[in-house]
Amino acid sequence: MTQSSSKFDLSVAAAKSALSGYAKQIETNPQANSVFAYANELFQNLERGTLSIDALDATVQEVFMTLVDERAERFRDQHGIGSDDAWGAPRASLEALAQSGWAQYRQTVETAKGGIVFTGHPTFALSQTARAAFAEHVLMPTKDTHGALNAALAEDNQIWANSITLSHEHSEAQAAIGNAQSALRAYAELVVDVARAAFADQWRALKPELPTIASWIGYDLDGRTDIHWSQSFAFRLTEKAAQLGSYAARLSDISGKADGELGASLQALSARMQAAHALSAEEAALFAKDLTMPENLVTAANAITSPNAARIVSASDILMALDGFIDDSETPDEIARDLAVLRAEINALQLGTARIHLRLNAAQIGTVISRDLGLETENRDPGRGALRQLADLAQGSDTLPVNFADLFLQQSTARRQFMMCAQLLKHVDADSSIRFLIAESENPATVMGALYLAKQYGVAEKLDISPLFETPEALETGGRFIEQLLTEPVYLDYLKARGYLAIQLGFSDAGRFIGQVAADMAIERIHNLISRAVCRAEAGLSLLIFNTHGESMGRGAWPGSFKQRFDHLLTQWTRMVSAKRNVPLMHEVSFQGGDGFLHFANAPLAASTMAAFAEHLLSAPDGDTDRDPFYTRTDLVWDFYRALRAWHERLFDNADYGRLLSDFATGFLVKAGSRQRRRSSGPQGPRSLRAISHNASLQQIGVPLNTAAGIGSALRREQDQVIELIGESPRLRGLVRLASAARMKTSVPALRAYSKVFDPGYWVALSRAEDTDHALAYRRIYYLLQDRQTTGSIEKVANTLSIDLSKFDPMLASMETVPSSAERHEGRLDIHILHAVRQALMMKALSLAGRLPTVSRRHEESVVDIMNLIKAMQLREAVNILCSIFPASLGDETSLSQISETGHMASEDANGYDELHDEIIRPLDQIDRQLRQITLAVSQAYGAYG
Repeated sequence: MTQSSSKFDLSVAAAKSALSGYAKQIETNPQANSVFAYANELFQNLERGTLSIDALDATVQEVFMTLVDERAERFRDQHGIGSDDAWGAPRASLEALAQSGWAQYRQTVETAKGGIVFTGHPTFALSQTARAAFAEHVLMPTKDTHGALNAALAEDNQIWANSITLSHEHSEAQAAIGNAQSALRAYAELVVDVARAAFADQWRALKPELPTIASWIGYDLDGRTDIHWSQSFAFRLTEKAAQLGSYAARLSDISGKADGELGASLQALSARMQAAHALSAEEAALFAKDLTMPENLVTAANAITSPNAARIVSASDILMALDGFIDDSETPDEIARDLAVLRAEINALQLGTARIHLRLNAAQIGTVISRDLGLETENRDPGRGALRQLADLAQGSDTLPVNFADLFLQQSTARRQFMMCAQLLKHVDADSSIRFLIAESENPATVMGALYLAKQYGVAEKLDISPLFETPEALETGGRFIEQLLTEPVYLDYLKARGYLAIQLGFSDAGRFIGQVAADMAIERIHNLISRAVCRAEAGLSLLIFNTHGESMGRGAWPGSFKQRFDHLLTQWTRMVSAKRNVPLMHEVSFQGGDGFLHFANAPLAASTMAAFAEHLLSAPDGDTDRDPFYTRTDLVWDFYRALRAWHERLFDNADYGRLLSDFATGFLVKAGSRQRRRSSGPQGPRSLRAISHNASLQQIGVPLNTAAGIGSALRREQDQVIELIGESPRLRGLVRLASAARMKTSVPALRAYSKVFDPGYWVALSRAEDTDHALAYRRIYYLLQDRQTTGSIEKVANTLSIDLSKFDPMLASMETVPSSAERHEGRLDIHILHAVRQALMMKALSLAGRLPTVSRRHEESVVDIMNLIKAMQLREAVNILCSIFPASLGDETSLSQISETGHMASEDANGYDELHDEIIRPLDQIDRQLRQITLAVSQAYGAYG
């Protein structure tokens, strides 16, 4: 049956009016659900033919654009677009610093303070075109930018999703890094110009340590096996070639301003770097070939290891040459200034576009320890004996020579990564430190094992071995973990040579396991404990803290200003107590994937982001922080923390919660990156779902409960005291505001409405009021859903959440600046429209599933298998299977009538399943496309995908 054109009012205004009208019914019917009532109305019209599937496109697109406009406005405010000068705050800080004198200024700007890291993972949900259009719309919203953005958002997301590869992600990261470099240059100019104005006789001696730029895209092996070492090597050579080309061009421009011998000398140095650029590009092309073929490996290896006068492996010679030009009194001030800026950039970036972070899992190091070294450790055992043996091995380790044949033959992932480090340092960039991140670190022996391997392959002097604390166990024991390592002389000597201890904290995974608010508290605690351990070691060490978080409220990124965001990640308290302990801090923050790269999508956005981060690094901690009762009422605070954590841990391990996420919610996810959303092995249920996909699933069903929930239940007997503490404590008030921001986006009615979609009783009721064909289809869906597992699990989780929020909402009502219940309802109407449209489409998909014909036994899939795919909203897979089982007729362009031999089938007009395609398969395909658009639209309300 061909659907008629729409006769149903699908305007957003009409949808909001309908939702508000249905919501009023709750006054007389406490179980009334406005979202499902409107979804049911849409579904009934779809079934009657008074509403077409295609007609819903315009409604979805209008709401999509509204949410994107709101996101753009928030983005605009965060970046201060329209303000006079993005660099005003750091300029004022530097000028104030200069008032303290040359010694203080020099010490401050020549001390490393942190950096920005570009990380990957599946957050590329919006297409590259859409993100570029969004960034332009943020800068200066006009009718044209609005139209371009709307057009980009209307494109079929599946085309974009199928194009995402690691190479594509790497290219996007490099584009963002390019803009970050431009912003870094502006900061370097600011540092030098302030010094030049304040210290006319001394500024040329200044050698600034700029904020670093780093990336792990192409180098992160945690949870993936699809990155061959040669691909990482090729990436690095490509980055080197690009950066050398950039240096050469910059120096050539500067040389054009110089006269005589100085100009010639600068041009000669530029030409040298240009030759090195060309050679690196040739080497990158060789390593980009298939190096699993020995002949390709031999060619590439011999090319990069053979002597070549054009090759530059160390930036030190370039830096020394620039120092000579800068120090020479014959060099004009303007040229010396430009050279000083370039020198600062080269010092920060060395011979790559960014520093690199290699990452693998603790289990991969553990495999080497247990299998290759014959030592036994367990993740949850301190492994003191193993730690001692590994320390002894590290102490007496002889360096093994490494060549590319060794890399080719090595089967251990961990060993291969250390060997790759050796080759990168030897043949690509000798002076650039490499971060070696170890995910899910829970055992000190893992770090010691990594140190042993680093020493074995001769890379310890340039490698920052950094444990990542993200699991509940690691967050509890991380302080003792570091204390234990610091008692080992070989480890302490290694740190002294590096000058600092490097650690990483994972806001994303921690928030998945124990809830985001509890995770934020635990991370601040471990920051403090490790700072204290470093102080007690009395080794003169700094502490480098890399906080990986993300762009959305569920991954630790504060939804307010950049200052709030950075202070949320590394609190004023942590900064203050570390200063008192004389433990200098270096702070690194991540900008993750497509959503994170938006902050560096063009020059103005990159400048405002870098300026805000530079101001964060320059600022001193608030001296009034120690008056915050959050840090003195530790009994009350940590009772609250333990209760909040326990609530989330119980939920995370709840079978109903697992079904909530696995039965259908992940069916709403789109491909948003080259990394798989689930772990291929290990634990099942929510633990198998990676953090971003986990958070994205919660967003898509309307309940970012890992951030919004648990507080009400955690208050318990101390409710009045905790509420009073919130009023007195800026830190706790900030955490509650984070939860309240998530509460604004939480809709228990939307979640409950999904339970109605899968309620077998609903389908039985439908069957009683319909004709025979429809009734049969509805009854088949009843049998598909009759175990009530999905609807029962949704209801149970919704009840748990509802009870918790009923305790949280009264507390929020007493807080200033927190929206009221009525404002929350009004603010969710756009989201409710999307949920209702999605649920109507889901019911339509299930209705179509009920009409599927039987499938021949010769096929691998049964009709029940296909119906289960549709139930899980895996419509793309279902459509592909149906198309293979029930192919459509061949079109005229593929007519077989030209075959001269007589047959009986080619002459028939219909040799396919055209009616089935028209009535079921094509509508399912339409629904799948619309569900993808709804997924993208919903994520805009949260500021990021996941």
